[in-house]
Amino acid sequence: MTLTAAQILDLAPDASSRKAGQDQAKPAKWGGLGRAGTVIWGEIKGSGASPYRTVADLAGPASKCTCPSRKFPCKHALGLMLVDAAAPLAEAEPPDWVAAWTKGRESRAAAAETRSAEPAKPVDEKAQAKRRQAREDRVAGALDDLALWLGDLMRRGIASTRAEPYACWDRVAGRLVDGQAPGLARRVRALPGLAVGAAAPGAPRPEEAMALALGRIGLLVRAARRIDRLAPEQAAAVRAAIGYPVGAEAMAEQPDRAEDWAVLAHTVEEEDRLTARTIWLAGRESGALAQVIDYGAAGSPLPPVPAAGQDFAGSLAFHPGAPPLRAVLREGRAAPSPPGPLPGGTRVAEALDGYAAALALAPWLESWPLRLSGIRFGHLPEHGAGAPAFGVGDATGCLALRGDPRLPALVAVAGGAPVDLFGLYDGFGLAPLALVAEGRLYAVPAQDPRPVLMRAA
Repeated sequence: MTLTAAQILDLAPDASSRKAGQDQAKPAKWGGLGRAGTVIWGEIKGSGASPYRTVADLAGPASKCTCPSRKFPCKHALGLMLVDAAAPLAEAEPPDWVAAWTKGRESRAAAAETRSAEPAKPVDEKAQAKRRQAREDRVAGALDDLALWLGDLMRRGIASTRAEPYACWDRVAGRLVDGQAPGLARRVRALPGLAVGAAAPGAPRPEEAMALALGRIGLLVRAARRIDRLAPEQAAAVRAAIGYPVGAEAMAEQPDRAEDWAVLAHTVEEEDRLTARTIWLAGRESGALAQVIDYGAAGSPLPPVPAAGQDFAGSLAFHPGAPPLRAVLREGRAAPSPPGPLPGGTRVAEALDGYAAALALAPWLESWPLRLSGIRFGHLPEHGAGAPAFGVGDATGCLALRGDPRLPALVAVAGGAPVDLFGLYDGFGLAPLALVAEGRLYAVPAQDPRPVLMRAA
């Protein structure tokens, strides 16, 4: 079992741990290094009198360190795994402290397997139906309150939102959380940031952004109130946008979609004290796009996945909903990515047609992934008070690019030549996530705020 450096760095709980882990990834700092199968270990000098003992199981991945850090994995565990990724450690007999940790993990795994083998308790269908109806009633009440609040806001006018304190928005969002509509609560909490500030390149003016966001929320409320009259796939999309979880039973009924999937990019965001990692994939044969989202508690690692620039050779299962996009990884393995163009790349006009088709199915969409083929970077007419804006285009049209510190790096990689570009489009500007130049993919590092790109190996 080996992990790439990119996969290991994606385990970091935050950007500072990522940098600190890279600082510890020097073999000269370590002593007593060794490996037994997927378990690696070593000792490193810290601020204490004794060296810190660090052990990691790459199959988990899981790790433990005697340092006082409360982050998981700590910088020493990240550094140890990075040392092994650069040059696999030699096989050795594990010391007692490593053997004890491994035995403890095996005992806990055996106990968990025993519990899972126990016969499941019979499902109380009446109680289950009662819980479902109780949630439906809570969501319906929250939607009524939200519709009333939106009506009051429209009567006062969008300009009045500039004077609203954050407590006003947070109170409405809290009511939606209590009503078990977390998807709507997230949208409401994002509204205060739209009401103030100047528009950046590739972004709408604050008044436009606020009107658009409120309109999307209003459309979602109307769709939810008429959900019984929607087609099953549209109804599933509405429920997902509101925040209903998709149960394991529903996902088990979804068919597998097996092929080689190109991993285009990773993004990491913080959502309500959770870390959300999104992986974007494109089918090599079908060109289908897939979005895989993993959630973890702040400071906890997420499971390893193929890095941007690799392939995932295996099957996905798509969540119910229209348009289909979100999926889960099923069986498969990471594989080298062959050089070549961006799978499913299109001209600008065709990409915009795809965006319009997605909006027709789900008009409350906040953004949609676009794959552009054979585009060039250039300057758009002056934006706002003379600020230069970048754009991309071809003979069929052009798109503004969102202001981002990485744009100069993207432009430098392109070097004036036609390239393929992947990013998220919101109707105003495109936020780039990956670029393919001369058959090589350059991805924006998921947790690295610096204006750099990462070229796939």
